[in-house]
Amino acid sequence: MEVVSINIPIAVMFIAYSALMLFIGFYFYRQNKSTEDYFLGGRSMGPVVSALSAGASDMSGWLLMGLPGALYVSGFVDSYIAIGLTIGASLNWIFVAKRLRIYTSVVSNSLTIPDYFETRFSDDKHILRVVCAAVILIFFTFYVSSGLVSGAKLFEEVFGIRYDYALTTGTFIIVAYTFLGGYKAVCWTDMIQGLLMILALVVVPIVMFLQLGSFKEVASYIAHSDESSKKIIQIQNDIPNILKHIKIVESQAKIQVLIESLNETQDRSISSAKLDEKLKTDSQIQAFFNNDLSTAIFSRDFAKRLSEALGANDFVRLENLLATWQHIPFVAKDRLSWLSGVSLAGIISALAWGLGYFGQPHILVRFMSIRSTKDIPAATFIGIAWMAICLIAACFIGMLGVAYVNKFNLSLQDPERIFIVMSQLLFNPWIAGILLSAILAAIMSTASSQLLVSSSTIAEDFYKKIFKQEASEAMVLRLGKVGVLVVALIAFVISTDKNSSVLSIVAYAWAGFGASFGSVMLFSLFWSRMTRIGAIAGMISGAVVVVAWKQLFADTGVYEIIPGFVVASLAIIIFSLASKVRDGTKAAYNKMLENL
Repeated sequence: MEVVSINIPIAVMFIAYSALMLFIGFYFYRQNKSTEDYFLGGRSMGPVVSALSAGASDMSGWLLMGLPGALYVSGFVDSYIAIGLTIGASLNWIFVAKRLRIYTSVVSNSLTIPDYFETRFSDDKHILRVVCAAVILIFFTFYVSSGLVSGAKLFEEVFGIRYDYALTTGTFIIVAYTFLGGYKAVCWTDMIQGLLMILALVVVPIVMFLQLGSFKEVASYIAHSDESSKKIIQIQNDIPNILKHIKIVESQAKIQVLIESLNETQDRSISSAKLDEKLKTDSQIQAFFNNDLSTAIFSRDFAKRLSEALGANDFVRLENLLATWQHIPFVAKDRLSWLSGVSLAGIISALAWGLGYFGQPHILVRFMSIRSTKDIPAATFIGIAWMAICLIAACFIGMLGVAYVNKFNLSLQDPERIFIVMSQLLFNPWIAGILLSAILAAIMSTASSQLLVSSSTIAEDFYKKIFKQEASEAMVLRLGKVGVLVVALIAFVISTDKNSSVLSIVAYAWAGFGASFGSVMLFSLFWSRMTRIGAIAGMISGAVVVVAWKQLFADTGVYEIIPGFVVASLAIIIFSLASKVRDGTKAAYNKMLENL
């Protein structure tokens, strides 16, 4: 697939959309008169705005890029992520939203999540606030970087510009309107962006399906692609025998089958990630990856190398390529199966994504800002429905993409760009511009929310509450905007690696919040016996386990949110039972219950 060079209609739609978002930001800039306005919108958000804003702020570029890409590569086994997320989002709205809204408005006027935790546990030492703020800044920096990577891939693919230029452009747009508008701007733009996202996610798979013809035809093309990968594995296992008789016709016929099969697998990437460490120092292995083991070789690229060597009767090169290939992990998938190639641990890990919802600060603040608890039932229905439709559609894009690429013999080297490619292929440039703006919308909605929460953490939780309590509203507001720039800059630096996977970055940040905040949030809203010491222990242990597990035990296949959440929950129970509940804590908890 050739990259589209500067396409005027798409460029115009992008510019128009970005200008609209910046206009909204400037409009609300003039209305921000206090920190509560800037960070929580004066708690005036209605059910539609709150629900769509919560959904859009949650579903970043990974919804239109990462999730379809995962389904494209692995098939239905990765749809367990979508199932887990739908369950988690539903439970979050049903059980957490109302209690958190009541506590942060009726019991105490809390503007931020650290604010809530401090008042909930009467933490006059500000220890919990500092720990909470540190966790937010660390994991949100990675989360924001995933959005910036998505934006960079979008501009790079659509306009053919260099990755660093694309990254700079996307970062500027996101930071500009967040910096100006604050929470109201973010919520209203999120509503618009949420509507655009669901429109794009529904329209694209419908048109893809109409082009493919029927479910039977879709299944046959997916099965054909998977059959090709199975042939590759068979030949890979037979390489020692092929090398012994490489000059005879039978062996060369097998090599030709390998070439054809590699061309039919839709450019699955060949990675060095699972290679034995000793093999990574081998000169042939390094040459295979062009002396850069951090990059991936795509199936068609390798097929081209084999074809050239075979056509030239260059048996030395053939032997080198095949001898190297036999050490490269290549996994055959049955993408139409819900169980093929996945363990029970893998299924549980995918479903465990749902646990992350209870600890996402940018989602939780939507509950805090909703106009009234009376609006929560309507917001719950809208939010869950939007979530379910978007996730199902994203999964379909990934699966239909396999069939489409196979049927029309296309090349797709980066599965995370399947939505971009389909939008360009199936629609005229003006419509494609609108659909591709949905990716920009997803990126902007999530990154802006995260930047805003991070800035409130710096201004409200660090500066005003700890260092200078008498600071003026204007000073805190200015510092909050500086915080937007600081976090964005650090995230920008992280995002400069163009080989980064959007989904993997999101997964890490999601686990960090789910484990460190999720367990603490649930216990704080449903267990009156929980103490300040328990909250601190749970938050620290959850974050530490996630980081450690990611570094040391990633190969186990167990998603780091699971051990992190379990350890955090145990720490909360043990340390709470071993410490005394502070004066006023139970009374405040009971007041919350009275207002349910």
